[in-house]
Amino acid sequence: MFEVFGGATPQLRSHSDKESWHNAMMQLLAIRETGTIGEVVEYLRTHRKPRLPDNVEKHEQELLNYDRTVDAEIPRRLKELEKLKDIPYSEVKSLRRYLDGHSPFETKHGVKGAEFENVLVVVGRGWNQYNFGEMLGFAGEQMLPAGKEDSFERNRNLFYVACSRPQKRLAILFTQALSPEALATLGNWFGVDTIEPAP
Repeated sequence: MFEVFGGATPQLRSHSDKESWHNAMMQLLAIRETGTIGEVVEYLRTHRKPRLPDNVEKHEQELLNYDRTVDAEIPRRLKELEKLKDIPYSEVKSLRRYLDGHSPFETKHGVKGAEFENVLVVVGRGWNQYNFGEMLGFAGEQMLPAGKEDSFERNRNLFYVACSRPQKRLAILFTQALSPEALATLGNWFGVDTIEPAP
């Protein structure tokens, strides 16, 4: 199949080929445990078992061939690539586990449809698209201000997603100051006695 598609995948023709691949993979696994991204990439680049993706290989060659004597200021993307290579590969593995859903932390968007025994929702003001404090303030009003309908609905829906995930216990931590109107809405929805002000 690889020959038909013009690939250059190495063939396993003998037991020694299998042994060579096995040893290469064992070394790679060891480097992944204690090495950096750069060490993993360099191992793959030199041993070619398995081969680096063409795009990664291209960037590696570009960095290797960059002549620092011609221009002292290295291009930004190559500088970022250099910095990336110093990061422990274990962080890549941790990111992969997180993206696969093996983490106690998640974004409000990422938990849609999921359920957990206990949930802590952290609500802050660091995101331009969402202002839960404003939404809670508007929720108690009879009429929304003009032009705020879409924003209110977007915030309300995401707040509902985050707060409807627990099977037993829910705690909401607000890291932003809330207006008296927003606090009143929380009191109506969750009970006044459940609200504890910051010390």
